[in-house]
Amino acid sequence: MASLRDHQEIASLLKQLNERVNSLQDQHVEADRVAAVKAARDLMVALDTPQEALMKLVYAPTHALCVRIAIDLDLFKTLAEKDGPVTLEELAAVKNADPVLVGRVLRVLTGIGYVTEHDERAFKANKMTKHMTGRFAIATSQFIWDGMPALASIPEFLEKTKFKNPSGAANGPFQYAEKIDVAIWDYLPNHPDKLDHCSTFMEGDRGSRPSWLEWFPVKEQVIDGFNKEEGDVLLVDVAGGRGHDIGAFHKAFPDAPGRLVVEDLPHVVDDIQNLDPAVERVKINMFEGQPIKGARTYYMKFILHDWSDSESRSILTHIASAMKRGYSKFIIEEFILADKDCALLPAMWDWEMMVFCNSMERTAKQWSELLESVGMKVVKFWYPPGDGQGIIEAELKDDDEPVQNGAT
Repeated sequence: MASLRDHQEIASLLKQLNERVNSLQDQHVEADRVAAVKAARDLMVALDTPQEALMKLVYAPTHALCVRIAIDLDLFKTLAEKDGPVTLEELAAVKNADPVLVGRVLRVLTGIGYVTEHDERAFKANKMTKHMTGRFAIATSQFIWDGMPALASIPEFLEKTKFKNPSGAANGPFQYAEKIDVAIWDYLPNHPDKLDHCSTFMEGDRGSRPSWLEWFPVKEQVIDGFNKEEGDVLLVDVAGGRGHDIGAFHKAFPDAPGRLVVEDLPHVVDDIQNLDPAVERVKINMFEGQPIKGARTYYMKFILHDWSDSESRSILTHIASAMKRGYSKFIIEEFILADKDCALLPAMWDWEMMVFCNSMERTAKQWSELLESVGMKVVKFWYPPGDGQGIIEAELKDDDEPVQNGAT
């Protein structure tokens, strides 16, 4: 039975939740939404018994499992296309599946709110059902599920490595699980379906978190400093995938001066579609050099968290050598892990980086040390609304500023 202290804690948490929700309804601010989610989570933790909390945790992988199976069964697509309830038998018939099996999947989907149970053996679409018909949502489920064997192997992997923090792109849990000795980026091109899942996931991995173009002072910090006499390139999106981020930049600032360039590996650049012709495509290997010299801004989103410090120094050295001191900026869009009270999303994302890349997310101190080791310095850490990725604004150090040991 709950103690008086437990009841007092629950009452306090309920009050906090009401305050957060009221603030969100009044202001519609992302930070308030994230705070309300945290308050709701804290209340749920207080209401759960320890035994119940543990059971929910250990059985949680079945949530992702049933979502993944539902995609293969076209459950979300079928429900979203119908304007009303659909029977279990109708849903099973789409893939000629066993209704008993489909019913087992739907029990979990209704329990986690991804499908609405209309009546006995009848179901309807809701907002999550419709969301799961989008290509980004589908690819996210597929790509993260592809990493589940590596995730399951981590305890065994860490025991064998005597619980050292993993490092090295070709020697991690993914390689251990798949029995390979190459980095994931060398593995994926030989597995086209997984590569497509990955590339589409990268396009949509921001989720509902606001784009840096919405909250960072892009005009003041980037565009206004452009000087054609210093160089004619405004922005280079290094390892920019299919160009979704630089395409968004061009759409947000169509009249910005200077050239826009997206760079990536040849097979990635060849896969670019539906990108404005104004954005130039350049095929590179970022470990071998940076061909665009003296650009106003070099930009990377979710790239350096794919690599260990030593590998990142190799990448950053090429960027630093291309930058023009006193003019070029380096904009990194990544999570900046909090030293205390870290948000759950980036904390979980940190483990996904171990799963796929044998790498990690970084704190502000770790970002500063990494950049200083290659002759750069942090101008400012820009923290986003909510728990999204931040911006690390950097530039080359002055000639008389020392470089930390570790530069390559």
